[in-house]
Amino acid sequence: MIILVISLVFSAQAAKVYGTIYEWSELEKPLKNAIVEVGENSTRVQYKVSGDGTYFFDVSPGNYIIKAKYYSNNILEMSGEEKLLVSNPDDSKNLDLILFPPIDSEYEYFGDINLTRELDTKQADYTNYIIIFLVALIIISIISFFIWTKKRKKAISKTDEPVSLPPEKSGEKEERKNIELPDDLKELYDIILKKGGRTTQKDIRKEVIYGEAKVSLMIADLEDRGLIKKIKKGRSNIIIAEIKK
Repeated sequence: MIILVISLVFSAQAAKVYGTIYEWSELEKPLKNAIVEVGENSTRVQYKVSGDGTYFFDVSPGNYIIKAKYYSNNILEMSGEEKLLVSNPDDSKNLDLILFPPIDSEYEYFGDINLTRELDTKQADYTNYIIIFLVALIIISIISFFIWTKKRKKAISKTDEPVSLPPEKSGEKEERKNIELPDDLKELYDIILKKGGRTTQKDIRKEVIYGEAKVSLMIADLEDRGLIKKIKKGRSNIIIAEIKK
């Protein structure tokens, strides 16, 4: 999928520029083995040696200069150039190039290079590569986001699942009843029994030296042991003793 999108983006961003190269004195026959280059902002973007006298480039929208040079015995014999404006990717251009003998200032020695075969050498069109890289990065980021979101939802759903407590073993509550009470709890429990096994939390506090918070904790402990029941009535709690058998 990513490769397909990148291919489509690359194709969408490229305009076709093509044409034929001629010598100024012979406009009916293409000039073979000329070097053609396309440049943008004084930077060569692509170049090739035209073995059959024609050229073809894919370029992105922008302002370009297309130059062609012909060498004989590695010395510049003819050259020519044309300005090119590519407004949009669909703006393909057919631009023929006519080469003229160079003036003295254009004298140039090419060096020991064989020009009798087609060169498959191009400089990268960095604009296109940057666009491709950004598109690929966006696609990868979107896919990674969806994968992360899916994993996060699974993790949250597992966290939200209620954790079941182990069932209380039979007789466990009764066993807590039979454990010998600490002195303070025994004192509180005896007071409840002396009052006939039914009293209020307010009356219990009058019989002990403990504060309100301490008495509340002690009553909760006795209730947890199954020795009393606490019933809420208005602003007061009614305490009922469960007589141990």
